[in-house]
Amino acid sequence: MRNFFILLFFTLISTNTAFGQLPVNKNGRFLEINKAQIYFEEYGEGEPLFLLHGFLNTADNWSNFIEEYSKNYRVIVWDMRGHGRSTNPDDQKDFKHQQAAMDLLELMDKLTIDKTKAIGHSSGAITILYAASIAPEKFEAIIPIAGQHHYSEPVRDWIKSKIWEDFFDQEELDSLHGRKKSELLKRQFYNFWKLNGDPSLSNELLQRITARTLVVHGDNDFIPVTQAWEIYNNIPYARIWISPNTGHMPQYGPGNDTDFIRRSLDFLKGEGW
Repeated sequence: MRNFFILLFFTLISTNTAFGQLPVNKNGRFLEINKAQIYFEEYGEGEPLFLLHGFLNTADNWSNFIEEYSKNYRVIVWDMRGHGRSTNPDDQKDFKHQQAAMDLLELMDKLTIDKTKAIGHSSGAITILYAASIAPEKFEAIIPIAGQHHYSEPVRDWIKSKIWEDFFDQEELDSLHGRKKSELLKRQFYNFWKLNGDPSLSNELLQRITARTLVVHGDNDFIPVTQAWEIYNNIPYARIWISPNTGHMPQYGPGNDTDFIRRSLDFLKGEGW
């Protein structure tokens, strides 16, 4: 009987580990934002700099970058609604980047941040583009990485084919979000192939962005590089960096991370602008 209870104990421990989401870090906290509990962390001092992760990721995706950025900035990373430690009250609906942009603007208001710089990857890039077009006066410089202003047919076909499932390990997703949220997020991601109206960043919306902008895109991304060029061509104060021999995450990988940090810091500081 004693052995049975020992076995049961370790079974429960392993189950909770497999299906539990990330723990709250010592400098992490929550704020209610548009009816969601949004988790975020802050590092460093100075001008604010938001780092926004991509879909199916969390704030921890920026862990290798925070130390360098926080030497110069007050770095703020979040778990986007429905991701990681953040909740999403609309848990049966399609995920909308417009809503994430409104969350970002509301979080800025609650943190009394009037103007910021921001870097966003993939869904984080779309979120920044939306927010900077809705409230141009609130953004001084932005770096959208692997962004898109609409879902092109190649992207819809890629999502519909479910090739992306090979890139996401189920146990890893469960450890980030917990099983219930990871299953919902995968379903929401799959539904992107048939979703219309989001993202839908028209030329007119992009032209409203007044922030200095560095558009970053991998030359081997499943998102066509033409998306980067269209975004670049429609934002008034923009530059573009097509990263050679990289895919959907041009900021990661041996040598890529240090190169990205160097280039992004130069841009954020306005050097050579």
